[in-house]
Amino acid sequence: MNIELFSTHKEVPESYLVGKNVLVIDVLRATSVIVTALGNGAKKIRTTSNIEDAFSAKERNATLLLGGERQAKKIPGFDFGNSPLEYTADKIKDKVIVLSTTNGTQAIKKAEGAKILIAAAFLNLHAVVDFILETNEDFSIICSGTNGNFSLDDGLCAGLMIHELKKRKNISSNDFAELLALPFKGNLFSLKELVEPAFHLALLRGEGHQNDIDFCLTTDSVNTIPIWQLDGFVARKEEINFQKRLK
Repeated sequence: MNIELFSTHKEVPESYLVGKNVLVIDVLRATSVIVTALGNGAKKIRTTSNIEDAFSAKERNATLLLGGERQAKKIPGFDFGNSPLEYTADKIKDKVIVLSTTNGTQAIKKAEGAKILIAAAFLNLHAVVDFILETNEDFSIICSGTNGNFSLDDGLCAGLMIHELKKRKNISSNDFAELLALPFKGNLFSLKELVEPAFHLALLRGEGHQNDIDFCLTTDSVNTIPIWQLDGFVARKEEINFQKRLK
């Protein structure tokens, strides 16, 4: 099994991902929203990189809910912002949500031609590791990044996944993946210590989103695999049982 890791979605040509198994990470906060909303009973999460497309979809179907942000701020006229804490079961259960964000939905758009496309975050980290091992095929991991630049929070999530995969299976990976897995060898640092210098974390903290940061850096709180089906993410029907392996 080979795992290749890309620092941002801009690093990889769209045509390269066609027919491949792809995992997209946007810890702060798009994939954390997707994981949380599906875990709380949303029917499907459709994504678009275009705000106008989201409004057009709602004009055609008034039952849709719109969520997302631009530059960490809720889009005017949308039902939700990009805080996973907003997507509670009482508001979104059995609903279809159209999500549009600055970074994460751009990465997802790049990967829509994949054979398997899943969304991952710290929230469902070991469920995703179990899924990859169960699939037993090569995967490309795409870090969404921030405005075209690498995001440390995405990279550390990918690095921890690769570290956990290597503990359980002999896998190969590119040098970038090897580098990001290194901090987790020996348990010398806590996750919060490693991610503290992240630019995107500081940006969200400056916008008053500390609660979101704390939530998104929680590992294994959701046992849901968002998997792309036709035009959006749905929760994988066969949930994977796992035990928390991190304190």
